[in-house]
Amino acid sequence: MNMKTLIDKGFTVGKSNMRLIHNVMGVSKLFFILLLLVSFIVGALLSYIYTMGYYASQEFHLPSQANVTIEKVEFDAGNATFLSVTLLTPSYSPSVVRIEQILMSTPGGLLLKATDTVPSLPYGLAPGSSQTFKAYLNWANFTGQTVNIIAFVAEGSGPTFQARTPFMNLTVASVNFDPAMGAANFTVKMESMGSQTFLNITKITVNGENVTVSPRLPHTLDVNASATFTLGRAWSDLQGKIATVDVETLQGFTVRKSQVVPEVLKISSVVFNATNTSSFNSTVQNVARPQINLDISQIKVYVEGATVIIENVAPQLPYLLQPNSQVLLVCSWNWSEYQGRSVKATVTVYTQQGFMVSAEALIP
Repeated sequence: MNMKTLIDKGFTVGKSNMRLIHNVMGVSKLFFILLLLVSFIVGALLSYIYTMGYYASQEFHLPSQANVTIEKVEFDAGNATFLSVTLLTPSYSPSVVRIEQILMSTPGGLLLKATDTVPSLPYGLAPGSSQTFKAYLNWANFTGQTVNIIAFVAEGSGPTFQARTPFMNLTVASVNFDPAMGAANFTVKMESMGSQTFLNITKITVNGENVTVSPRLPHTLDVNASATFTLGRAWSDLQGKIATVDVETLQGFTVRKSQVVPEVLKISSVVFNATNTSSFNSTVQNVARPQINLDISQIKVYVEGATVIIENVAPQLPYLLQPNSQVLLVCSWNWSEYQGRSVKATVTVYTQQGFMVSAEALIP
């Protein structure tokens, strides 16, 4: 074998060895990658098993007492007399839950109890079941507020659910006692700005008394609307006193407004002069706002159960009493029989516009 042949053979063997080395290295890298992947998967699996083993032990630690939750609370903006409460007893609850009461806790700390429910309470709720209760509880005074709904159960205090009531903005915008309209009626303006639904106004009272209303009730007040009602109630006797207007709706919402009724006619003094028992003096003022003329038409005296109509008055009646003015009325009446007995007399002044005012004085 010559040198050339040996060299060629050696070269061939060397190339074969090189291929083998490259193949081995390729297999080693692939094996290493596969080993890393397997290690990663095994490690993740072991970590998952460890973690789930901890939490599963917590999750499957079943309670020893009956359990119930409040799933949902719903308010109907069109009816403030009730709310809907959905209760759920989980399937892992060991026994039936006995629902005793449904209550609402307000932001101000009031605790309101449902007067009735459908279905009625107490109610047994089996494991794995839910029930929606219609709880009759008036929430009209707490519109737009966050409240807590509480379900009392026989085994304890029960669950609590926080919810927000619909915003219903029924307001008495104004109560207008206008002497230019006369003393027989006054107006009330109602508004529903921002309310979530319309309202049906069904009743308006003044100091708890029923009054005639125009336009007639019931009256529908739309969302973001206003309406002015004329109340047929004489208000002369309310001058200087507090008048309270209450408004009720078909949906259960109520609103109240109280204000001092302005004075129109005023008696600033009543004087019985001990040296002259044939008359007495009364000073009367026109304090109406807005300003109007008043015609004084009559004067009466009530004393010891009897009413006396004063026939002779100076200046003569009817007398025109202009705005921001006063008049001294000399009233002819022989009151000598009451002298020295500490008797109180009530003097009442009337006007043609329907206003009247009274004042008491001691007969000397």
